[in-house]
Amino acid sequence: MFVIPGIIAILAFVYIHPQEVYEWLRAVTVPMLVGLAAFGYVLDLRLGNTGQRRPTLMLWLAAAYWTWAIVTVAIRFPDSIIETIQTSMHSISLFLALALGVSTLRRLRIVTMGLLSVTMLIGVIAIDQGLTPPVCVLPESNDQVRAEVTPADTMVGKPCVARADCDDATGREYACEHPGPMNTTSIFKRVRYRGILQDPNELAWTLSLALPFAFAWYERRQAKGGFIIGPRIVVGAVVAACILCNVMTQSRSGQLSLLAALGVYFVGRFGWRGIAAGAVVAAPLLLFGGRTDESSTEERLDCWAEALDLWREHPVFGAGAKHFTNYHHLTAHNSLLLTLAEMGPIGLVLFTALMYVALKTMLRARQHLTGRPEAAEARSFAFASTAALVGTLVSAFFLSIAYHPALWIALGLAAAVQATVWRHDPQWRLAWGWRDVVAVVGLDVVLVTAIAIYLRLKGH
Repeated sequence: MFVIPGIIAILAFVYIHPQEVYEWLRAVTVPMLVGLAAFGYVLDLRLGNTGQRRPTLMLWLAAAYWTWAIVTVAIRFPDSIIETIQTSMHSISLFLALALGVSTLRRLRIVTMGLLSVTMLIGVIAIDQGLTPPVCVLPESNDQVRAEVTPADTMVGKPCVARADCDDATGREYACEHPGPMNTTSIFKRVRYRGILQDPNELAWTLSLALPFAFAWYERRQAKGGFIIGPRIVVGAVVAACILCNVMTQSRSGQLSLLAALGVYFVGRFGWRGIAAGAVVAAPLLLFGGRTDESSTEERLDCWAEALDLWREHPVFGAGAKHFTNYHHLTAHNSLLLTLAEMGPIGLVLFTALMYVALKTMLRARQHLTGRPEAAEARSFAFASTAALVGTLVSAFFLSIAYHPALWIALGLAAAVQATVWRHDPQWRLAWGWRDVVAVVGLDVVLVTAIAIYLRLKGH
């Protein structure tokens, strides 16, 4: 259990970014927290709390993916290798900590509840932000806003309805946005957080990633019997908060991600009757979520076309991991095309294989545990992880999240569920053969070809 405080600390630090608000926390770094988690892991090994086990296929694929990412950077941008490794530390450390340090149901409960609690805290902050009347702000980062505001600058904080209300004689550029706790502000009236969740689309996605674990918690409480009105109220509040925050982000990809996660849960839990229940829960999303911004759609298609052009220019090694914006002013807005453009076909296959193996592992684990009452909780975690992965896959098609810490949290939790099942049933194995390899490569070829044809039809 000694590894758990380190894992929760890394997760909270990466998500909440408290060092951007509280100066005294700037002395704390991710490597320090990684060291804490590593020390806890070693203690668990020495005390027998975590059994040594051979690496799973998911671990091998993750190692290959990040190794290949560094290789592509070494070829295209050798001077930025250290920077790339440093910016990847969050994702790599969270994945390894979860995949290696979590192998019991008790640890899964603590970690998933930690993830859900942190995510809901950020969601509540975003909701509070969206409910606060807009004011005039400087459009730069929050740190720069605080540095530039002077007592004579009466425009900052002035109530407004539109940007025109913030014009003054100085000619400075202001924005009319919703202010929120933790020195956060909206962007184009769309709620967001800060740090890795400053994009409203990514905030919406992380909500749908964490939500299924609230259902897993509820199922455990339900199985224990007793008074369950309280847990139902808690889960209802979590679902309502996720939907409300999703609507406030105005994210179309977040809307689809949350619908996918809810759809997997309701259909899997209640069969086809769950479609009706899911439709009732999702009705606010369908009525109020998303935007009708044609310029945003065209911009996304331009990014997709740029990603394919980059791959044609660098067909083997790609343009270098995490360097898409060196060639284009926006990112690819599609994780498949991003990995293809930056890491070539090998990077794309490794990324798709990781998602494929994670999803297949959860589906096979749940199938393996069916009909075993003593494994009901492990089956719930496998199911929750499946729903989280499906929502993530939907978002991955519209967002550039191939290196995002939240994606690697989802993959790490899938690896943790596998380790938990494996620990309690060492005979269970995930079947993997040439058919799976063909399926992954074939899926990549079909998707890239379909996107290329679609772009051609759209004139890109």
